[in-house]
Amino acid sequence: MDGVSVITAAYNAAGVIERNIRSVAAQSLAPAEHIIVDDGSVDDTALVVERLGRRFPHVRLVRQPHAGAAQARNAGIDAASGRYVAFLDSDDTWNESKLASQIPFMAAHQVAFSYGDYAVVNASTRRDAGILSAPERLTHTDFLRGCPIGCLTVAFDQAQLGKRYMPDVRRGQDWGLWLALTRDGTVARRYPGCHATYYRSRGSLSSNKLAKSLDIYRIYRREEKFGRVRALAHLAPHVFGSLAGRRSGPG
Repeated sequence: MDGVSVITAAYNAAGVIERNIRSVAAQSLAPAEHIIVDDGSVDDTALVVERLGRRFPHVRLVRQPHAGAAQARNAGIDAASGRYVAFLDSDDTWNESKLASQIPFMAAHQVAFSYGDYAVVNASTRRDAGILSAPERLTHTDFLRGCPIGCLTVAFDQAQLGKRYMPDVRRGQDWGLWLALTRDGTVARRYPGCHATYYRSRGSLSSNKLAKSLDIYRIYRREEKFGRVRALAHLAPHVFGSLAGRRSGPG
């Protein structure tokens, strides 16, 4: 087991998936594979991936009936043969230096779970909306308070942590995995630089605040095994932060 497996969940992403694939193909540290999981798209997503796969041999297409982001990402994790698993959603991109910054940092410091800063761009206007800077390190206790990192920056080491999967909830499944990865005392670390771009759209899953809060509650109850009172107490800061316009929850 060696190299990096990049996982992209794609649903009706024909208009953006080429940009995504090309950003991974342009990495100065080439990935071992880029697994695109087509989650039952009804547009030309699979055709675009197949066309680009003929040019970029590391691109792999996995198809499944529509089941949602959690199951699509888990299908990618299941198929991943690389030592490192990294995530990049279909409408987001990396700078060419992303893996070259992250993977040597993880190897040099024996980091099993890393993340980084990322730029935010308005998907409709293409205007820059700033950079989201992550803390230098995060523990399980920190993640219980919320999710200050973006999935598009994360990589974890399967050699150290094993093959790990996201909980089957519609929103916040990435945060559920971060909780699981750090539950045994693993400390997540920030790699240097800002090497990823998140395209923010009004129709994103995280825009439905009530449904998102319910999924956060489910993760506290099902994954963390919290009682109702403790789960609600931990949920409250997410809800208040969301109402205040702060990024206090996962996703």
